[in-house]
Amino acid sequence: MKSLASLNKYLLRYKRDLAFGIACILASNFCIITAPQFVGKAIDAMTDDSVPNGVLKNVLLGLLFSALAGFFLFLVRQFIIVVSRKIEFDLKNDFYAHLQTLSYMFFKQNSTGDLMSRATNDLNAVRNYLGPGIMYSLNTLFRLVFALSAMITVSAELTFFALLPAPLLSYLVYRIGKDIHDKSQVLQERYAALTTKVQENLAGIRVVKAYTREESEIAEFERLNNEYYEQNLKLARLQSWFYPSMSGLLGVSVVLIVWAGGAKVIAGEITVGQIAQFLIYIVSLAWPLIAIGWVTNLVQRAAASQERIDAVLNIIPEIADTPDVDRRIKEIQGEIEFRNVSFAYPAQPERLVLNNVSFVVPKGTRFAVVGATGSGKSTLVNLIPRLLDATSGEMFIDGRPIRTIPLEVLRENIGFVSQEYLLFSDTLAQNIAFGIKNAVQDDIDAAARAAAIYDDIASFPQQFETMIGERGITLSGGQKQRTSIARALIRKPKILVLDDSLSAVDTKTEDMILKNLAALPAETTVILISHRISTVKNCDQIIVLEAGCIVEQGSHEELVKQDGRYADLYRKQLLEEEISALD
Repeated sequence: MKSLASLNKYLLRYKRDLAFGIACILASNFCIITAPQFVGKAIDAMTDDSVPNGVLKNVLLGLLFSALAGFFLFLVRQFIIVVSRKIEFDLKNDFYAHLQTLSYMFFKQNSTGDLMSRATNDLNAVRNYLGPGIMYSLNTLFRLVFALSAMITVSAELTFFALLPAPLLSYLVYRIGKDIHDKSQVLQERYAALTTKVQENLAGIRVVKAYTREESEIAEFERLNNEYYEQNLKLARLQSWFYPSMSGLLGVSVVLIVWAGGAKVIAGEITVGQIAQFLIYIVSLAWPLIAIGWVTNLVQRAAASQERIDAVLNIIPEIADTPDVDRRIKEIQGEIEFRNVSFAYPAQPERLVLNNVSFVVPKGTRFAVVGATGSGKSTLVNLIPRLLDATSGEMFIDGRPIRTIPLEVLRENIGFVSQEYLLFSDTLAQNIAFGIKNAVQDDIDAAARAAAIYDDIASFPQQFETMIGERGITLSGGQKQRTSIARALIRKPKILVLDDSLSAVDTKTEDMILKNLAALPAETTVILISHRISTVKNCDQIIVLEAGCIVEQGSHEELVKQDGRYADLYRKQLLEEEISALD
């Protein structure tokens, strides 16, 4: 329940609407409790000939107050339910905005499906609490206060009989409410697992079909779906006897009142109209008391869901501007220095992916990193835009400690093409223009030409307006890579990082792209990662990584002369090219 306290700041944003809503709840309950008084008087008037027109007058007043109660209930929904929608809107925006601030590592450690579940299913549960939950909770509270006050004025003794089941009712709400909370939390986790499975399956559908794994995927989905179904049944079974129990206790109250009230009517202590009035009060409490069970379910499910939402919202971004940041810095020039940099992933802090790495990349240099798979190449370049932060050592940009540069300034001046060339379900033009704000078509054309993708796009029927589907599914691997490169080039970055971004293109296209990169402004620093020596041989400086350490460094010619790992890789690739030529 403590988790729901985090919603108070959202409720306070709309305190005026909530105040009007609460006022309308008070007004509606006042009218609902006032109407039975006139019903009782009308019944008594039927037996009292000394009150002319008493029946009609009291019936009309009863109808008037009933109509007013309905009108105020309408206003209640207009204020409180609308507020719940507004808070849902704010929460979704805040949740999504917070996700954008979290580090690259967070998304490697948390599944997309689970995050989607929190942003949709959990938020819906919270919205149900903020709307119907709060509305019916307040309605029940005010109804009890008004009804009990009115009942006591009629007969304190009958009120005592009516409240006899109350202790058992309180116990049910407390005990079963706790069980509902626990089962709701498990239910949300099952739903998250199910969502994750669907998301992963659809994202990897080509792999599933290529390996004919449809049957096993269906079986796994059925297993997860069955777990979700079983958990839903457990919650439904709990609720299935909770609500009838509430109704049963209410029925006990009615029986006690009829028994005790009937005796009082016979004894002449109260009138028939008063006993009718009293029974109407009890009936008016029927839905609010039954709603306690429903509201308890809403509140407990919302509390479980808000815990999952807060678990994300309370995460402090690992990578953010530090107190040492210099806001006067508006751009960078492109010089990079690593000084005794080491890095280990949090899951394996004892395993250094980079170990005491040091090098300098002067502004405007073409710099390459080569090495076997798993040698730390991608991790190294992920440190440059601070997608990751070094575990130890220091990094400098233009001679300044990297953490003194505003994160936004740093990343705005870097064009980064990762191995995972993700494209969005949009037009080709929008995917390329994603790199900068307010891109015009000339910028898009120039970037596409530099990335050697322009001719391919021009051959499509809709050219730059071609929709490419989710993750660019309608494009080939090489076209995806080149579109990603165009997205980086349109920024005209001071530092361009290509992380094995030419692996899916043929050698002719690769040569064209490399020539275009050579035509970039002389002050642009280019960092290349590649397994192909042909990609990096014209770079000014090349480092060879092995197990996170720099084992060789120099130009292509210098490294070939050293006859080490680089030279060995070079000879192997030359041999592969000769064999391919023979074929």
